[in-house]
Amino acid sequence: MSTLDHDVQSFESHRRALTGLAYRMLGSRAEAEDVVQDAYLRWHEADHAAVEQPRRYLGTVVTRLCLDRMKSAQARREVYVGQ
Repeated sequence: MSTLDHDVQSFESHRRALTGLAYRMLGSRAEAEDVVQDAYLRWHEADHAAVEQPRRYLGTVVTRLCLDRMKSAQARREVYVGQ
């Protein structure tokens, strides 16, 4: 098995838990899946030798991405000048 295959398999083994975490934070399945996909991109670029516990690392990434999204959504609501 190549390193890339191992990295993908490692991420996929945590995808369901990560999606659940993101869904609980954001309240939207579509947004949760977007966040998990963003987390995958970050996982793909990460130094896997430095990551001791992939699930913890990925959980932290997903949590931070969700918090960023929530802050962004709050900022969009605050500057809305509609009727």
